[in-house]
Amino acid sequence: MKKTLPISIASAQYRHSNVSSYQGNPLILALPDRIEPERFITVMSRIIQAESNDVDMSDDDRIASLKSLRQMLIMTPQHLDLYNELYDLMCHGYVDRNPTRVEVIAWSYDIADSHIDIENIKRPLLDMVGTTTTADAMFMTGISGNGKSRAIESILTNLFPTVIEHQTDSLNEPQITYIKVDMPHNASRPGLIYQILSEVDNALAASRYGKTGYAQSVKKTSGKFLDISSMMGILRSVLIRHHVGLLIIDEFQNLQVASKRYSEEMIQFFDELTNTLSIPNVKIGTPDTLLIFDKKGRHKRRIGATFELSRFTQQHDCERMMRALFAYQPLKKPVEINDDMVALLFELSAGVPSILITLWESCLIEAIRSGKETFSLKLIQQTFKKRFPLMRMVTRNINQGKKGRHSDLLTVQQYLDSGYNTLAIKHLQSFMSSSELTSDTAHAVKNDIDNLITSNEFSEADLQKLAKIKMDLDSKRESKRSPQTLEHDE
Repeated sequence: MKKTLPISIASAQYRHSNVSSYQGNPLILALPDRIEPERFITVMSRIIQAESNDVDMSDDDRIASLKSLRQMLIMTPQHLDLYNELYDLMCHGYVDRNPTRVEVIAWSYDIADSHIDIENIKRPLLDMVGTTTTADAMFMTGISGNGKSRAIESILTNLFPTVIEHQTDSLNEPQITYIKVDMPHNASRPGLIYQILSEVDNALAASRYGKTGYAQSVKKTSGKFLDISSMMGILRSVLIRHHVGLLIIDEFQNLQVASKRYSEEMIQFFDELTNTLSIPNVKIGTPDTLLIFDKKGRHKRRIGATFELSRFTQQHDCERMMRALFAYQPLKKPVEINDDMVALLFELSAGVPSILITLWESCLIEAIRSGKETFSLKLIQQTFKKRFPLMRMVTRNINQGKKGRHSDLLTVQQYLDSGYNTLAIKHLQSFMSSSELTSDTAHAVKNDIDNLITSNEFSEADLQKLAKIKMDLDSKRESKRSPQTLEHDE
């Protein structure tokens, strides 16, 4: 989902490093010191506190204030591992791009020269020990709602400046530490390139470098994009010229619902970037997205290291989350934390952070609107059924460790919550075309879609697509019984 991250600017302050390949490289030495592990979880977690006078506000004002709950973030040791991975990726990507080296400067000029065939440009390899032919990459995965995007955005915006301004004799220009964009819904390469260049424009405009207009440079006067080769040339030159440290592409699962042609072209796009530039990329997507790469063995090695962010399963982390939630009850009759409610909340949410937080917010809204002003097991159950019409079978299967394409329906719910109904339906269609359902399960999913239509507003075109999905479910009910991959509660 399109969002604008805050931009921070910092003047370069160079630290010392005992790593020989880092020494003398201002791009690495200007990065902030690595935060101590003991401080990370405490400093980076965000607990939302209810104000003492919240209960005195009107019901509408109280409900409006509940949106702040969505900013809650409980950091775990796994998030610390993610931070260290990102830090190492950035440093390693800068090793062969030391802007004070003559060979790097010459390479940068060659990259920017459209008259030189890109295949004939060999990037300098300054760290000859263990050098690879491509930049490092990482695929960050985990089921929808696990907080992948929130975690990585929080780490980047809080622990790295967006732009570092260098003012020395050897380097007098800005360094962009990271660029984060979303995969376009149709996986269009021109659309992605335009987004990346727009983020570069935004970052530099906030610095002393000033406005650039790179995004507009890839468009003709008619508003149409230049040919893809020209756009790629501009992108390569911009990324190298402004020392971009990490390129992060979110919503990578959109490749699953894009056309086969666009999907394959996008994979080739990242192959080309990693082959020609020493800029690490981080792809963020659901586990099923890996199947796209598995189909193409030559691309599989480009995925990079896989980092899977887990749901809340460790007792200590679960307890921290539940204490934080129960502490936020702007109700006239708040309840004490108790084992029965905790067990039910985790059973319904499967420990998926976004479901858990959204369920708590929805229960608070129901408690206020109904006039009950308190929680009960019945209220939690009824609210979950109403708020998450597609989630009943998914969270149960996750709790039971059953395999299946749970992330598809979680992704559908995530897009619905964000108002992307058409994209949600595309992912629902993808789920239907690739999942084998028993007759009983197909019937149950059809009922869920009826609930979905009741609780959401869809356009006429979207309703027609949902009707087609329901017809396909009827066909599955009548077809030969196949192995059950998903179970459902009636």
